[in-house]
Amino acid sequence: MMMKLISLISVVLILATNGTAAFHTSSRLAPMPQVQQTSPSFRSIVTSSNKLRSNAAAIKTASSVGPLMLSSSGEDFCKIQGRKKRVVLGYKAMTALYIAVFLYSASKSVAANTLLAITSYVAMPAGLSYIMISAAKHDRLGSDTYKRINLSLLEYAVLGLSVIKLSGGGNPILKVAYIITLINTIKGYAYGVSGLDKKSGSDTMLQDFTKGVKSTIKGICSDPKNMKSFGYWSATLMVASMKLFKLKDIIIALQSAAASKEIAMSLARFNRLSLLALMIYTLKDAADRDRLSGTTFIQLNYLCALVLGIVGVVGGGVMSPLGGANVAFAAFFAVNGLSSYFKKSVL
Repeated sequence: MMMKLISLISVVLILATNGTAAFHTSSRLAPMPQVQQTSPSFRSIVTSSNKLRSNAAAIKTASSVGPLMLSSSGEDFCKIQGRKKRVVLGYKAMTALYIAVFLYSASKSVAANTLLAITSYVAMPAGLSYIMISAAKHDRLGSDTYKRINLSLLEYAVLGLSVIKLSGGGNPILKVAYIITLINTIKGYAYGVSGLDKKSGSDTMLQDFTKGVKSTIKGICSDPKNMKSFGYWSATLMVASMKLFKLKDIIIALQSAAASKEIAMSLARFNRLSLLALMIYTLKDAADRDRLSGTTFIQLNYLCALVLGIVGVVGGGVMSPLGGANVAFAAFFAVNGLSSYFKKSVL
């Protein structure tokens, strides 16, 4: 620092004694050593300044790009939440409509046959729709269980609309319920395959459907892994056999040019048995995987017990072979549902 001061004083003295020419000469020569002496500090200042300018530019760029990125992700999130909300509302509407059908039918008649029809054709889709509300809320539509339920409800709606068409009338509320079921189960299944963002899935809907059919056939043909699974497997075979017999009746009716209403009645029973068979197989699959303590499977046990119990008592009678088998399986489902519930409560 002292050396800098001495040099500065010397330059001033030279400028004072030599006049203007000396001033111009010294002004060209004197700064050179001064710049050389102060260049490290000067370079440090310049470097810091450049860094500040770079950081400012980076901050400016981030401030302009960041909101766009946040806005994009925010829009995607809103879309996903909107789809989720709509599909949940769809399942709620399905549940409410099937309950409305139940109340409408019950208000018209309380005969045993009416009770059987209400339980068989309304309780199952209403119960399954209620189960799907929770699945959609908790982002479980991609599970094989819920994809299977969606497809079974979709089949139920398609065949149900066919029954209404063949019979030439029917409950108007039930028709609306079938239409809403048709729309919402397609959406629910699509979201299960590709995700709510429509990008998460690796398979197309056709590929997933093909895999699901193969998996179901393999599961039915595979040996039960425990006694509970054996019980569900036996019940599945019983209902599936009844379904095949009803399909035979439909084919015979079509070949003999039977009345549309007669075909409609057989198709309605076939539709009910198809839905029940898929419900029972879902429990067999859960038993093989030791998943019966899940809330969905507890509810499915109760639902199957209700349907089989009323069909056995009202439809065939406890003393008949088929009616007795239905009642026995109803007790089996009820006991398993209760045991799974208490097991879950303890855990």
